[in-house]
Amino acid sequence: MLQISLSTMWAKGRFSHMAEFAAKAKELGFTHAEANTSVSPQALDELVKTSIPISSLHSPCPAALSSKGVPATSLSLSSLDESERGEAVGFTKKTIDLASKVGAKAIVLHMGEVPIDLGLEDKLHQLYNENQIKTEEYARIREELVYQRASRVFPYLEAAKESLRELREYSEQQKVMLGLEIRFHFHEIPNIEEMDELLKEAEGRWVGYWHDVGHAEVQQSLGFASHQGWLSRFSHRMIGIHLHDVLGVSDHHTPGKGRINWDIVARYLPQGITKVCEIGEWNEPKDIQGVVKFLQEKGIV
Repeated sequence: MLQISLSTMWAKGRFSHMAEFAAKAKELGFTHAEANTSVSPQALDELVKTSIPISSLHSPCPAALSSKGVPATSLSLSSLDESERGEAVGFTKKTIDLASKVGAKAIVLHMGEVPIDLGLEDKLHQLYNENQIKTEEYARIREELVYQRASRVFPYLEAAKESLRELREYSEQQKVMLGLEIRFHFHEIPNIEEMDELLKEAEGRWVGYWHDVGHAEVQQSLGFASHQGWLSRFSHRMIGIHLHDVLGVSDHHTPGKGRINWDIVARYLPQGITKVCEIGEWNEPKDIQGVVKFLQEKGIV
């Protein structure tokens, strides 16, 4: 049976009521929805009352403010500040509770970050867009980026592991799977080696790998881990996937409108995983028309 979700990312600023989003999603051929981090509590309540089932939640969900008045999305599960890390764990547990309540199979997790000079990656993007990826300047900046991250990551990865240990136990009690997502930015946790560590830290059916085709493709484009490397290494632990396309080093474009090799992606997808089109709100309805058929033809769904 066909099951394919559309993330509420696409609904941002587009619909006055989530019933309109649900109706449009069904019209476009989607069977389920994923509630992302920017959906408001009111919009989430509206979505729950529609006829479209919720496959998954992108933690933290719904949008909320932390005790310090900043968005909950800015809290890090790898923070060395125990109060921040604890609050991040708390918001994640609330998302797990919500997933259990609405019948979602899984939540998607960002495991944290390493504080480095973020301008280095911005410079890599700039050089990539200027077709300067083979220059000495690109190699020098990339080397500095790798060095900074590697020299600082250890305590932050340990904090992420501690958060995962707490969340794994909780998710098992609630019968909700945790999907550890490959990330877009280089300073974020985990990279490919760290994903291996985290998944080994949390063996069992309640923690798995969440692939994101756009994130993996951009990592490859910038000269980091290969897209196929992520797929081949973690396919056996994959529980879900975000589907979108890439132009340059910009992601969240409609599948089929960029350079993703969908034949390779299809080769590594296990049966029964949650599949979500995570399409940016700037994509027009006419661009999404036919995307479900395209993914069927490519063997993705």
